[in-house]
Amino acid sequence: MLEITVRTENDETHPRPGAEALAGLVRRIGERKDRFLVVGRLPDEPGVYVQVWHEEGGEYTLEYRDGGPDRHFQVLLDEPEPVIAAMTAWARREPGWGEGFAWEALELG
Repeated sequence: MLEITVRTENDETHPRPGAEALAGLVRRIGERKDRFLVVGRLPDEPGVYVQVWHEEGGEYTLEYRDGGPDRHFQVLLDEPEPVIAAMTAWARREPGWGEGFAWEALELG
């Protein structure tokens, strides 16, 4: 079990999923009304989360926020596997979980 809660676009909530369940949710997204996941830690840390957006046939937009709006970053990925690896490592609080990605600051306007 991971100490996270996963929320989906279609209003599902998955508290404390295992790594395989999280992987299944990432692989599942892409269809209309099921295109994103928002993952928060337990206990909740306001302004700290990781999320992914994917439309069938397109890239995966992986984002994380680590506090305020100036700490919100994104990267585009072609496949679900690196998304799954990053989200799982983030959920496990592994040091260096996001290394190796070309993160860009996200301007929220």
